[in-house]
Amino acid sequence: MHIKDIVSKKVSNQFTHPIKVTFGEMTSTESLIIKVVTDAGLIGYGEVCPFEPVTGESIQTEEVALDILTDILIGQDPLCIEQVHHLMDDKIVGHTALKAGIDIAMYDLLGKASDLPIYKLLGGVSNQVRSDVTIAIDTPEKMAQEATDYLAQGFTQLKVKTGIDQATDEAAIRQILDAVGDKATVKIDANQGWTAKQTIRILNEFRNTQLDIVEQPLPYWQHEENQLIRSNITQDLMLDESVHSPSDAYNVISNGEADMVNIKLMKSSGLFGAEGINKVVESAGVPCMIGCMAESRLGICAAAHFAAAHRNVAYCDLDSYLMFKESDWLKGGFTSEGGLLTLSDQPGLGMEVDL
Repeated sequence: MHIKDIVSKKVSNQFTHPIKVTFGEMTSTESLIIKVVTDAGLIGYGEVCPFEPVTGESIQTEEVALDILTDILIGQDPLCIEQVHHLMDDKIVGHTALKAGIDIAMYDLLGKASDLPIYKLLGGVSNQVRSDVTIAIDTPEKMAQEATDYLAQGFTQLKVKTGIDQATDEAAIRQILDAVGDKATVKIDANQGWTAKQTIRILNEFRNTQLDIVEQPLPYWQHEENQLIRSNITQDLMLDESVHSPSDAYNVISNGEADMVNIKLMKSSGLFGAEGINKVVESAGVPCMIGCMAESRLGICAAAHFAAAHRNVAYCDLDSYLMFKESDWLKGGFTSEGGLLTLSDQPGLGMEVDL
């Protein structure tokens, strides 16, 4: 089997309501849907969802880079995924979200060629994963009400965005914890918006509560301060923006900076890179979470397959598809109820894509 063509289509995913985080307020996101056509008649699909503050890419840069990568990938065997990554890395530095989209399409093809879902190809621990759901920055009262609403929908894990205003952050955390009681666990994601002193003080204020994880409180380049935080809080410290590759994971774990890491396909160049990161942290006895940028159902499905295949994926943050208005071009892959995602046993991603 050989690659005959690679085409893409830009899609806009509209949020049901504005989403506010430390990077700003978003009403929509854009993705490139990748379609890899083979001479065997099989087609693989992937998603490119760049986020400039994290991966340094935009849809515009991805479209230019895709033309360059297409030229070197035509005629290659899409099932030789490691070789495909070597070719892409030798040609273009970075562009991890673009490489992730191509990578996902390759794994979709591998599954279709093998007549197996991706999660079984990668390990097959389970066909189900449980995701948290994210509460964006708003007034503390609205955030607490949202937490209550999610509990009623069956969610048992909440992820709370913070990092803009310390007083609002503390009030929101307190009201959310009061609202959920012992019915849900809570993660806090400051998206690089706190200092070490702020983090230690706020986390110690909420000792012995359902708040059990703080994610990336400091800017990605601050490393020694992470060690200081870990030695002064009881909750686990998870790093996200600081970890893009297996070598990043090795460095933060060996330096004692993190209790766990957040793997995202758009940071790691896809499933292949995610496998490498997971092997590093698992060998050190460190669990990971699989997260997302703002992917549609397609990208979320790929991440869910990865999570379902590995016991070391202790947490999932795969909820962005819930925040979008329903699309008519994308169906299948998984069903969901109260945060529990059940993957299809159809080959590859198991998605129906009509573009």
